[in-house]
Amino acid sequence: MKNSKHRPNIYLTIVLIAFILFVIIMIAAFKTYSQHKENNYKYTNTPTFYLHGYGGTENSIKFLIDSAIEEDITQEVVKAKVSEKGTVTFEGELSPEAKNPVIEIILEDNTNKDLNKNAQWIQQVIIAMMSQYHFDQFNFVAHSMGNQSFSYYMLNYGGNQNLPKLNKQVSLAGNFNGEVDINGLDLDIKLDENGKPNKMLKAYKDLLPMKTSYPETAKVLNIYGDIKDGTHSDNRVTNVSSKSLRYLVDDKVSSYEEFKVIGQKADHSELHDNTYVTDKMNQFLWGK
Repeated sequence: MKNSKHRPNIYLTIVLIAFILFVIIMIAAFKTYSQHKENNYKYTNTPTFYLHGYGGTENSIKFLIDSAIEEDITQEVVKAKVSEKGTVTFEGELSPEAKNPVIEIILEDNTNKDLNKNAQWIQQVIIAMMSQYHFDQFNFVAHSMGNQSFSYYMLNYGGNQNLPKLNKQVSLAGNFNGEVDINGLDLDIKLDENGKPNKMLKAYKDLLPMKTSYPETAKVLNIYGDIKDGTHSDNRVTNVSSKSLRYLVDDKVSSYEEFKVIGQKADHSELHDNTYVTDKMNQFLWGK
């Protein structure tokens, strides 16, 4: 009878010890997982700017930015809103020790086709950010026409020694040399082994001097989509138009890579909400 009275206490002690061990194991496993996850990425003070395309809003690139937050790549995101007059206002601010900070550029005049003006607005955002956060280089991610705007930034300001240097660039669904509905299919453009188009639209020819503004250390990732409907396009931009970026930068930059996405989620307006795209982008921008 004496032993039976102590049995519940023994069981309780065993359960308690087992629970404590379980908690310790789970904490250790979580730490190991977190360290492993963190070790997949580099953490620096280099900011990454995101720019939407024609008619785009902050929602256009929300999925791209959210993926970086969810992967614990960054926890510091600032919105840079540019008025029609070019005035930059920030929502939020970066801490001095921010790691992999993100700046989301939102243009109030989001249907402006004056690429020189758009380039000037990009420059103004970068300068405004420099006044509150020190950085010597930057990454840039753009979707659709945002790539043309950034191309004009590089054309007009890329060689300015007073501005930070481009580190890495992600071009998503870039329209460099025509679109499906704008001569893209009628011209039947072909690319040679160096990515040079056999026919160049004026807008493309105007960008030919751009490569001289690229630093030799820059790296470029060009992502484009093919919805497999026979047009060899993402439903708006032809693949050869997107791939024409290669001839503009390839022999100047440190590395140039193309990444083709196939299927329904490869549609022009779906590419920025595609996990294949975010996985590839995040690894390119911050992976070890």
